[in-house]
Amino acid sequence: MRRTLALIVAGSCLAPAPACAAAFELREFSATAQGTAYAGAAANPNDPASLFYNPATLGGVNNYDASIDLSGLLLGSSGTFAGTTAAGTPAGGPPVIHGFIASALLPAVALRYRIDDEWAVGVTFTTPFGEGTDYPPRWTGRYFAVSTDLVAYNATPVVSWSPLPELTFAAGAQIDYVRAFLTQAIDFGTIGAAAHIPGAIPGAFDGAANVHGHAWGAGWVIGALWQPTGALSFGLSYRSRIGHGLQGMETFTYDTGGIAATINHFTGAFTDAVGNASLNLPAQATFGSRWRFAAGLTLLTQFEYTNWSSFRQLLVVSSNPANPPNLSVADWKDTWFGGLGLEYRPDEEWTVRAGTAFDETAIPKENVSPRIPDADRYWVSAGVGYRMNGFSDLDFAISHLFAPHSTIQQSVLQPGNAALGSLDGVSNSSATLISLQLVLHA
Repeated sequence: MRRTLALIVAGSCLAPAPACAAAFELREFSATAQGTAYAGAAANPNDPASLFYNPATLGGVNNYDASIDLSGLLLGSSGTFAGTTAAGTPAGGPPVIHGFIASALLPAVALRYRIDDEWAVGVTFTTPFGEGTDYPPRWTGRYFAVSTDLVAYNATPVVSWSPLPELTFAAGAQIDYVRAFLTQAIDFGTIGAAAHIPGAIPGAFDGAANVHGHAWGAGWVIGALWQPTGALSFGLSYRSRIGHGLQGMETFTYDTGGIAATINHFTGAFTDAVGNASLNLPAQATFGSRWRFAAGLTLLTQFEYTNWSSFRQLLVVSSNPANPPNLSVADWKDTWFGGLGLEYRPDEEWTVRAGTAFDETAIPKENVSPRIPDADRYWVSAGVGYRMNGFSDLDFAISHLFAPHSTIQQSVLQPGNAALGSLDGVSNSSATLISLQLVLHA
């Protein structure tokens, strides 16, 4: 029985789910940048929100300015699945699911202030990682995932130095707070049948595991901005990896047939306890450029490299020795994002933007799961900006993300699935993003 219990406890390791960038990354902090599919954001000294993409854009502040952005993520999802228990019997439950990826509303704030001709300071408040998914409690893949609520709040204070008018360097700190609430069903029927508990039937006696954790983390960021001419600018930045030591509670809900209670009585397993885990949020390198090649017309590019391969595994250790340590292998891969955009200013008041981008998935095909139904994304964006007066701008952007379907082929033979069973299916998702940004400057 102890071996079987170890397998199901290992199955309680719940991983985050995908958002509007690779894995569970978010980048929706500027309507100005979104209008060009984020092309040129790392080289734009005129947008306070560009601080997130490159701290050296701080060099563009005249006296002081601020950006307030609100982005709506309107997400659609559907999937068709077939699940079996670890004993090989049908898992039952609805196989066709709609709307399991949650929509979200993301605020972001950026502030910049010039100290003198060479020095300036700034700060951003963003949510760079997050996701929410919610499947029905009795769906056919419930042993792999039911719900996910993950978010990382980030504050990044930075300082910049401009030794030359055309050159700026910047550095700062990242301060992260991560919280997560994750659930999945437990097949006590299969565990009980394997332990020869009378009346135990695979798939017929479900309980649940709930994990609630939080942690603080810290990192750093550096950047450079070079403007060799008034028509040309290049930006380069690097955000470090941030490690988090998550701590929280792992709680269990027992089945109504007494199978889990019997297991707990004889082994002490499935007792609520404190859990600890390490979570690495990846490092990222960004390059952007802006080239005003004709009157009112600017060509923009952006390239990002994200070190998702640092997310190799998630190990959960319980304070209850009867709940064995839990190792979940991710083996994600590093990803590229590339964007190309165009900006047109017909006069001093209006700016029109458009762009497209490719965002590579971080999840290898063999590791795609219902909790992480990730796929490559193709961006199409448009936006408009209006200078209302001498001290305020209003920007609007809309994007649509196209993604091919994700094929899920989770086998009971794969690491971590011995107590979960198997799940096959096809998952489809779509996203429309709408952002509104107010910029105040002096």
